[in-house]
Amino acid sequence: MLRRSLLRFKPTIATAAEALHDVTDGATIALGGFGFCGFPFELLEELNKKGTKQLTLIAGTTSGPDNGTGPLARDGQIAKVITSYVGENPLFTKHLFNGEFAIEFCPMGTLVDRLRAAGAGLPAFYTPTGYGTAVAEGRLPVRFVAGGSMRVAEYSQPRETRQFNGRWCTLETALPADFAFVRAWKADTRGNLVFRGTTQNFNLASAKAAKVCIAEVEEIVEGGELDPKTVHLPGVYVHRLVRPPNIRRAAEFVVERRPGFSSGTGKNAHASRNLIARRAALEIKDGMTLNLGIGIPNLVASYIPPEVDVVLQGENGLLGIGPYPLPEEVDPDVTNAGKQTVTMSRSGASLFDSAESFGMIRGGHLDLTMLGALEVSSNGDIASWWVPGKVLKVQRAVVHAGDGAAGGLCVCARVEGGYARQPRVPRDDTKLQPCVCEGCEGVHCGGGGDCGGRGAGPEDGAPARRVCAPPGAPSEHPASCRVCGGAPARLLLWNRQERACESQSHCPPRSP
Repeated sequence: MLRRSLLRFKPTIATAAEALHDVTDGATIALGGFGFCGFPFELLEELNKKGTKQLTLIAGTTSGPDNGTGPLARDGQIAKVITSYVGENPLFTKHLFNGEFAIEFCPMGTLVDRLRAAGAGLPAFYTPTGYGTAVAEGRLPVRFVAGGSMRVAEYSQPRETRQFNGRWCTLETALPADFAFVRAWKADTRGNLVFRGTTQNFNLASAKAAKVCIAEVEEIVEGGELDPKTVHLPGVYVHRLVRPPNIRRAAEFVVERRPGFSSGTGKNAHASRNLIARRAALEIKDGMTLNLGIGIPNLVASYIPPEVDVVLQGENGLLGIGPYPLPEEVDPDVTNAGKQTVTMSRSGASLFDSAESFGMIRGGHLDLTMLGALEVSSNGDIASWWVPGKVLKVQRAVVHAGDGAAGGLCVCARVEGGYARQPRVPRDDTKLQPCVCEGCEGVHCGGGGDCGGRGAGPEDGAPARRVCAPPGAPSEHPASCRVCGGAPARLLLWNRQERACESQSHCPPRSP
């Protein structure tokens, strides 16, 4: 049987108010953008003016206390948000923790795949991501008790799980939307869209997942004027075009470098964070292709030696991240996963959307991934979601909790990162908190902690020995190993079971 649908040759070109005329109470809206990069400012501003209520928002991040999702939260227009990250929008989190709307936390790669599944007509899919965690077991907060106490009123439901080829997976459902608000650089009258820099991010998947896609663009040209090879989103996905009278571009974090320097200066500069980044850079080998995630990993690029040739990838859609820009090079449409301004590598780079980016990561096509985490245990279990009663950003390899206690946890503490083990954990160890569990490893603290550079060992009540640089010593070259006396170039890591340095050669065994 032949089926015929309503023909639509061209999208409507309209003002923001006209384009949003049928966005009514209870609508589900998928938002493009990664932070402020590729974010549809004008459409969100018009939605706020319109006063539409009971909205469900799907977004990779919830940036914009003043001109993004913040005003919608402030004015009580949100019923639910499905997102990966809320940590840098204080206005949004204030209303969230007051119990004014529900939230569904979703790993970012899974979130973009759920949008992509909706656009491809797939009802659901299985993924190993999230198995064994609060995501699969139903322990994530959905709604908080009113009053700002941050006590949880409702938790998520457990996911269905199934085993494939010996690997357990969780079932994730598609995320169809009524509308998508996206931001592009250029469009033609057929609706074909071209994006600048890293602005593809969540825009492409959001557009495909929606019944109606409204694109905010900087320029509209006649059909046929765009080179087909430059089109990122075909016009079949786009229904309405809006060209704002005032073009607004913004970067959430403008980070610049001075001439002659590769590292940058910006809002989040912190000595201990740089120490961890410097240590993490020692894991990088020549010829690697690696992902630098949100938080401290973004700082690692500044500490890679110039003789080490690597290709850096950001999950927002850039393969070939260059150094931070000079002041005259700053482009808000080119950012890294931490939403900081960067440049593209002069030796070659490529641009794509977040679905493609997470496919590279989850498909095992990269040599190394560096993850910023909330807390990490001594054997590598990761807790990156939340701490009851605390507002914490995922910014460090391991962060201090709200009371200042060390973030490095022993294996018996709260772990919500699943069953994977990531044994190399550069940590912020400015306060030593010896663990009494079996199997813990000592870590380098850079000489900045309470140990005074002498290290902590069994004589301090710790089952593992920490090898520390004396105060003032370069962190890249820690003091000699207290097990064998050697001084390998790499970080000295003494393991209780092996009693060896982690270096190019092992220490001689030593009796307990």
